Amino acid sequence: MTEERAVGRRLPPGSHGIPVDVVERNQRERLVAAMAEVCAERGYAEAAVSAAAKRAGVSTLTFYKQFADKRDCMLAAHRQLLERLLEAVDRAREEAGDLGAMRRATVQIALALFAADPPSAQLLTVEILAAGPEGAERHDAMVEAFAERLDTDWIRAAGILALVGKRVISGEAARLLELADEFSALGGEAGEPQT
Repeated sequence: MTEERAVGRRLPPGSHGIPVDVVERNQRERLVAAMAEVCAERGYAEAAVSAAAKRAGVSTLTFYKQFADKRDCMLAAHRQLLERLLEAVDRAREEAGDLGAMRRATVQIALALFAADPPSAQLLTVEILAAGPEGAERHDAMVEAFAERLDTDWIRAAGILALVGKRVISGEAARLLELADEFSALGGEAGEPQT
């Protein structure tokens, strides 16, 4: 994302009559997006609070009013981005009919969203693991959520997400949808016939 896009999401400066909670929520949203972008560019280890704050168009003081530190922002970003992704997946599943259609809907919408937002995909699938034990717990929760929605085991869901992360890091996010049929066929328990 360019700084021009960040500026476009900023609220007007100064006294504008916007409630404080709306301003803080807007700043938090921008910081979450900025953290994903900075991590995608530099990796979590090299991501700096100052870079995320600058990208979001806020001061480092504002960053620290929102988050305790870089890891806190990363964990919040993962939680928020995953919630949005799962909401979209669940809406698509509701419109599907049988279990096979639900698996395909899960895979299609997840891959489409990952392809449309590579920084968020990288944060969700790869960078979160660098955030220590809590990051590993967040990653495991994501794998579990996908395993449940694909009606498959944890290992298959983890493999799917690992391949998504690898493709995104390799600059191949636009080609993720090519994997939809293969990933849809991985649903179900080991040895169970596929629908």
